[in-house]
Amino acid sequence: MVYKNIFTNILRRVYIFLTLLISISGYVVKHATIPRTIAIILSIAGSIYLFSYQPHNYELAIFYFITAEVLYISFITLVLSENGFRWWFIRKWGGEHEGYLAYEATLGFLFFHNAASIGYIASSSSGDLLHFSYKGLLFAISTIMFTLGFFVKIWAAKAVSIDIYYWKDMFLGGKIFDFVKTGPYKYFNNPMYGIGQLQGYAIAIWYGSKYGLLAVLLNQVLIFSFYYMVEKKFIERAYRCNISTKG
Repeated sequence: MVYKNIFTNILRRVYIFLTLLISISGYVVKHATIPRTIAIILSIAGSIYLFSYQPHNYELAIFYFITAEVLYISFITLVLSENGFRWWFIRKWGGEHEGYLAYEATLGFLFFHNAASIGYIASSSSGDLLHFSYKGLLFAISTIMFTLGFFVKIWAAKAVSIDIYYWKDMFLGGKIFDFVKTGPYKYFNNPMYGIGQLQGYAIAIWYGSKYGLLAVLLNQVLIFSFYYMVEKKFIERAYRCNISTKG
């Protein structure tokens, strides 16, 4: 009986981890629908095609990245601003809950392609940017960076919840949970946008891609710009505190 409980607990933890991982990748499991499932399947298929049949088309990769980045940053900025288009979603879909689900599905789609475009631009423009002759050292550096970034991002997402990860509080215009410094937020000011981006740099370094490094850096600069111009003001207004953290 004890072993059965241990096995059940392990399975539950694995399920929670996989659910969290899939959700932050763009497909929120708890809100799965047929349209969302079709969209993510087509997105994955498109990515597989690019990586498999256009592996060195860095011009296409640059176009893909710029398009995905512009759509992603523009969407969250225009929708989540204090008087942004979130009201249009609410009116269009007939309520806050329905409007949020439509917004979340759109943002998840953009999340996926933002990440996929960065990976694709790094792999398609591989080179010898760092001139490492010892591949073992390069592998070690990339692995440490990727593992640290991935762990912190997962930890931060778990700490704030998937709802906050998708900025549900900003979409609804007010706090949905009490703000508590927990998880990596007890140790870092902004782990999601900071250390949580290390895996992108790790991929670019492994491929020796200058375009990949520039793409990750630009993405990080833009998301921090969104944070300081839009998100931080909302946090201070809604949570009544002067802080610089949030997932």
